Amino acid sequence: MSNGSSPSAAGAVELAGALGRTGLGVAERNFARAAIYTGVVVAIFWCGYWLERSVLHRHPAEIRFIREGSEAAMRYITIPHIIIGFLFMASSRNNQNARKRAWMAVLLLAGAGLCAIYWKGGGKANLLLYAGVYFYFLVHELRDEAMFYTVLGDAPPIPNRQAFTGLVRSMTGLIVVTIMALAWAPTPFGAYFEKLTDEKSALSGTWVADSAVVAGTLPMGLKLLLSLWPLAAVAVGYRVVLRRYAISLGFADAKGLLRTHATLFRVMFGVAGVLGLSLLLTQRAYSLILFHVVAWYVFASYQFVRHPPKSPPEGWWPWMRTTITGFKTLHIGMALGLMAVGLVWTLAMDRGGSLAWLLAPESFLYWTIMHITVSFVPR
Repeated sequence: MSNGSSPSAAGAVELAGALGRTGLGVAERNFARAAIYTGVVVAIFWCGYWLERSVLHRHPAEIRFIREGSEAAMRYITIPHIIIGFLFMASSRNNQNARKRAWMAVLLLAGAGLCAIYWKGGGKANLLLYAGVYFYFLVHELRDEAMFYTVLGDAPPIPNRQAFTGLVRSMTGLIVVTIMALAWAPTPFGAYFEKLTDEKSALSGTWVADSAVVAGTLPMGLKLLLSLWPLAAVAVGYRVVLRRYAISLGFADAKGLLRTHATLFRVMFGVAGVLGLSLLLTQRAYSLILFHVVAWYVFASYQFVRHPPKSPPEGWWPWMRTTITGFKTLHIGMALGLMAVGLVWTLAMDRGGSLAWLLAPESFLYWTIMHITVSFVPR
């Protein structure tokens, strides 16, 4: 913001104005396609859920192929993405050196360690750890959207790459903390008390669940203070970050930064919008992970069309790695194959069998933790 600007509300007005400008970049058009495709996929799985539950009367939920539409869509579409992503990364020419292989090995071990912590802490029964995995994933998705913005050519020339990287990291942190603050806001009013004290909760009987804050027994004034101060702090954080990086990147004020990089800000806040819409429509965050997979599919497809191989690839793996037809065949084929395996597994009702580690909903977040952690291999 320029010198002499008024309170933080002025920053909010500037942000809204910049993000509301017309003229979509490639990253935004791909974002919109991914959002539409995600909705279509969830709708298809929801129809399967309705058929299985209401027509075939398959109960309880644990024996169904589709327990819940958005959850099953996420699981059966994302697991192929995770497997293929790792294989692509491991076979990339840029990663065929000792340094990158060491990075992959270290991150695989780190991912395994995080999985162990998640498991020992109670997994899904521990609300804090369960939510933490989704916040971890949110960092992953925001980081990738910023990468799409630069790789797809929407970004103008960036003279100070270090400062731009700092901006992306700061905005990622602020958006994640904003959502954390929104999730925290109802806590002092007892919104999570029953869930945390339920006998199935890994936190039941701990000081967290038994605290006066979680129980909602504090005086109203203190409740309001505890609820709202994180949001106020985040608002100040946006103002500080925008002013700092506007100067670092050569802009006279934050308005110039917002206008120039409007596409970046729109797609990053769009991710938060996808999460909010998912929670609103399905009461679950699953569709955010599905959206990420679909967004990568749209991005990679665009890149394959834009940069076809200079000569016909020799062999089935180079064909899948370098051509749009091969890429789609691999992804769609693996997803359909996994769904076929899942259908057989479900009908056999072998929930404790050898496929549980691969397909069970309870196993999915371990896949997610490993995928996110390994993705931090330097690009």
